[in-house]
Amino acid sequence: MKYILTLSIFYLATLMPLHSLAKDELIAYVENLPPSVIVSEDNISGAVIDILTEALRHSDISIEYQNINWSRALYESKNKPNVVLTGLNRTLEREKQFYWLLQLSKATERQDIYLWQLKKTQADEKQKSLNDAVVAMVQGDHKIQYYRDYIESLGFKANIYEVGSREQVIHMLFKGRVDYILGGELNRPWHVEALGYDLAMIERGLKIPNTSKGLYIAISRDTDIRLVHKIEGRLVELARTGRVSEIMAAWSKKIK
Repeated sequence: MKYILTLSIFYLATLMPLHSLAKDELIAYVENLPPSVIVSEDNISGAVIDILTEALRHSDISIEYQNINWSRALYESKNKPNVVLTGLNRTLEREKQFYWLLQLSKATERQDIYLWQLKKTQADEKQKSLNDAVVAMVQGDHKIQYYRDYIESLGFKANIYEVGSREQVIHMLFKGRVDYILGGELNRPWHVEALGYDLAMIERGLKIPNTSKGLYIAISRDTDIRLVHKIEGRLVELARTGRVSEIMAAWSKKIK
């Protein structure tokens, strides 16, 4: 019995150092959204990447970045622990689906949201009623709820065609398969032009109310709350020292 007890103590003693060295592993899903995140063929950089790197430095937390389809990123984050989203709009619908780690911008600082359409010519028919119009949006996009709430407040039914990516949304508009797409000011005109379309062919339409609480770094709800508090504490401390603002300002200058 004494021999067995000695072996048990030795076994536990050898495991303890290994456990203490184990890292908590995070996976962060990103999309190209300068200056917060900049995705190239062989690199992922940007303000949020630098913020997370500084916050997690000298910690037992590792993080891996992946550029994947946005609708898939949302799905994965609702079904897996330790999934970080590097720029998620905080809305009432999403409030209890994530832990909100750090605010990157306030709702009042974000751009207004509009319906965008192909420009009309004199030969075109009158603008289609919103009661009949079809709008293309990315699956899981927070703006879906804004649009639905607005249309229903008018007594209409929202006709929304959900697709898997922002590129598909743009294709749907230019190919005439939908009447509108929903988005902010065209601060990313390269996105339209990179797909081979003429930016001058689209125009801004009706403004839709934006009720977002702002843009956040968020983490999946199934994540261990101990880990959530650890990451949040490091990010809050970085913000308190002014480093978050410094990093955001530096990247904003860099991409101008």
